[in-house]
Amino acid sequence: MLNPPSELEEAVMRSNLIQHIVVIGQDQRRLGALVVPNMDEVLASAKNLLLVNDENPDLSKDKMLGLLHDEVRNWTKDCSFNIGPIMIVDEPFTIENGLLTPTLKVRREKVIDRYSVEIANLYK
Repeated sequence: MLNPPSELEEAVMRSNLIQHIVVIGQDQRRLGALVVPNMDEVLASAKNLLLVNDENPDLSKDKMLGLLHDEVRNWTKDCSFNIGPIMIVDEPFTIENGLLTPTLKVRREKVIDRYSVEIANLYK
């Protein structure tokens, strides 16, 4: 049997733009995702796509969300499931904040608990 979260997470983790992803919403109509961007790579990509330049160096949250959504869609296009809404998480997942294990695996339950309000809002 397929495990949609792990299939999608493994696909997306091949992207340089994404540091961590947690697929959510198995009990919703659509899967979603919490994404921790790799900001250096996101900004470099945004520059290459001309979303930012020296005169307009700030990448808006909307433009970043669009860029990351396109990236997620690109890496998961061959998967059996699609990811709908995504939320950008500003705080990296670390061992210190309890969101990673000592072997650097994401603690899904802790991430989902920490962002439960935001996840609920994502599906409103």
